[in-house]
Amino acid sequence: MTLDRIRRIARTWRINTLNTAVYVASGGKTTLHEGRFARWCGTWRNWSRTYECQPARFERPGTEEELGRIVRESEKVRVVGGGHSFNRCPLTQGTLISLDAQARILDVDVERRVVRVQAGIRLRDFTRQILEHGLSLPVLGSTNAQSLGALIGTDLHGTGKSHGFLSEQVLSLRVMNAAGEARTLVRGTPEFHAVAGSIGTCGVVTELEMQCVPAFNLEKRLEVVPRRWAEDHLEEVLNTHDHVSFYYVGGVDAEHIRMNVWNRTTQPPSHLCHVRKMGLELMDMLLSGYLLGLSRVLMLTEPFAKVGLFFMKLTQQGRRTVLPMCVAFARQLFYHHDEIEYGVPFARHQQCLQEVLELLERRRFVCIVEVRFTPATSMATVGPGVGRRTCFIELAPSLSVDSSAVFEEAEQIFLKYGGQVHLGKATRAREEDMERMYGVRWHALRTVQRAQDPDGKFVNDFVARVFGPTRRLEESRDEDEGTPEPAVSWG
Repeated sequence: MTLDRIRRIARTWRINTLNTAVYVASGGKTTLHEGRFARWCGTWRNWSRTYECQPARFERPGTEEELGRIVRESEKVRVVGGGHSFNRCPLTQGTLISLDAQARILDVDVERRVVRVQAGIRLRDFTRQILEHGLSLPVLGSTNAQSLGALIGTDLHGTGKSHGFLSEQVLSLRVMNAAGEARTLVRGTPEFHAVAGSIGTCGVVTELEMQCVPAFNLEKRLEVVPRRWAEDHLEEVLNTHDHVSFYYVGGVDAEHIRMNVWNRTTQPPSHLCHVRKMGLELMDMLLSGYLLGLSRVLMLTEPFAKVGLFFMKLTQQGRRTVLPMCVAFARQLFYHHDEIEYGVPFARHQQCLQEVLELLERRRFVCIVEVRFTPATSMATVGPGVGRRTCFIELAPSLSVDSSAVFEEAEQIFLKYGGQVHLGKATRAREEDMERMYGVRWHALRTVQRAQDPDGKFVNDFVARVFGPTRRLEESRDEDEGTPEPAVSWG
């Protein structure tokens, strides 16, 4: 084993242990899974401490007026939320802005179930506060540490039979352009839909108007099922349950997978449901954060994976826990890991998933593979699930191993099957890949980007690779003079 590998393992286990200790000590309310700016050294780091930058300025404006002044004064600007990112998207050597000081609910219309809120609020705080008014969102993702503004920027998705995206619930957005001018954008306009999924290239989201639903509870159940059965009966499973996800252990020949299902219920939350949820998260950390890593060191990954699934089946199989919707999906405790995710057309996802699993087994690369599903309900112009029924395939390996080569091969498989990239996760996608993925949608987004940020103030190195450099904005503007805007439909 190389010295670099030993250091990776030691660092990962140290971070896992620290996060677990904080989680347990706080009763499951606190973890360290957020980006942070250290003023003493002028460095901002993402949640996993894998990316960092030293911006010339780090600002936390308290008002929209102050934000506008900062944007106008700055040559380059990026905005960060919770820092729960897996790539260089937030980094800049210019001005880095946090909207943590703009995190209030501004208005609640209980009768219409409409909430107006500032974009810096964390999803966990938003869902908790609207629950006090008897309101909820119909679907959420698997984390809640991010800000609403950042989640719109990556077109947050969950898994669901009828709903899949946060953007479905957004009625209007207040967005500031590169000149520091803010205006309200409403659903149905090209600018509104371009902002969702554009990772901040079309302006800074300062406020959102959200259409909520009456608060409800979900009954969550975990089962360990034969992989072949799950794939053969997938449509039946998806039609039977409101929300479904699967966890595969990639890199080993495992015949069983973990299936999570959530269904609406009128039952009250289970007794000690919070404690039960903590127990399951601690078990996930033990298996994914420690035992899988140990199995790699001992070269016993296959028996460890099978024993882990057997233990989970023995202790959790069929156990039902009723939870308020606002906490039913989100995990608080994560092992130190990386992620890549693509949305693949549902009709082709099983072939794609099979090739990805074969890649992992061939390389003996052990990692968790999460699989989720959404209908074609995204309101974004571009995003991993726009325009079609989608299966999301995510690889989430521990950072104790170098995943770059495997991610590169997996990404080519996703692209082969018409995958659309999640821009909050690891990716090597370039502008030409984005154009092939989205076609007319890509050109519609670029049209809005040129209008909102003609000089590329919101463009950093990552954005330049994925969206094209600033000079391309100028070239495209000249080429498209007098050309009608591309027509795009949403939802």
